[in-house]
Amino acid sequence: MANIIGNPTLGFQSFGNAEGSSPTQGLTPVWIASTDPGLIFRGDPVMTSTSPGSNLSGAYITSLNNNAITTPGFLCRGIFQGCYQFQPAAGRVVWSNFYNGAVTGSTGDVKAYVIDFPDAQFIVQASTKAAILSSQIGLNVGITYNTTTGNTTTGLSNVTVESTSAIGGSSMPFRIVDFYSAYAPPGGLQGPAVGTGAFINGTDNTTPANIVVVRFNNCDRLSLTAKSC
Repeated sequence: MANIIGNPTLGFQSFGNAEGSSPTQGLTPVWIASTDPGLIFRGDPVMTSTSPGSNLSGAYITSLNNNAITTPGFLCRGIFQGCYQFQPAAGRVVWSNFYNGAVTGSTGDVKAYVIDFPDAQFIVQASTKAAILSSQIGLNVGITYNTTTGNTTTGLSNVTVESTSAIGGSSMPFRIVDFYSAYAPPGGLQGPAVGTGAFINGTDNTTPANIVVVRFNNCDRLSLTAKSC
């Protein structure tokens, strides 16, 4: 049965660490400049920013859209997990799945968290352009967006891996390590399978939008050459 592209796709979802790596579940704290206009959603890959905010607080990140990244290959800082942001309706700082591109009622920079452990693995849906095949496991791959950047109600990402970008070169941010179908439990990534012989979306590896397991390839903590946005 053909896969269906999620809307949102949920982006890069944590899938444990590579076998043999040390147990670690921590998130890395980073900052978003209060003047940064780029929306960032939970599950989005992000880049290191060279435009520090008003607080000069430390390591800053920014969205790919904010830097007009139109090619699949880039140096990845990590996977965005959420941030603490002032919400006028609540009258206080609250946890949010996404950064909405505007800081209202406060001029301070926004504290955010990313997964950047080099051995971290993720599950992510492929684009609708083509299926990712067994022959492409071990290759590197970039990303693209499915129609929009993310869902502002849930704060979840709409990123996919660009299935036609799988190559052996080093510039792509992620490496394909397996199919999700090898691990998929009853229920799957995007909702339960119902009925006898029910199909788990993303597990048909003969059709586009299949779900794959990936890890970092071209990222800040693995690259020996620094690169700014």
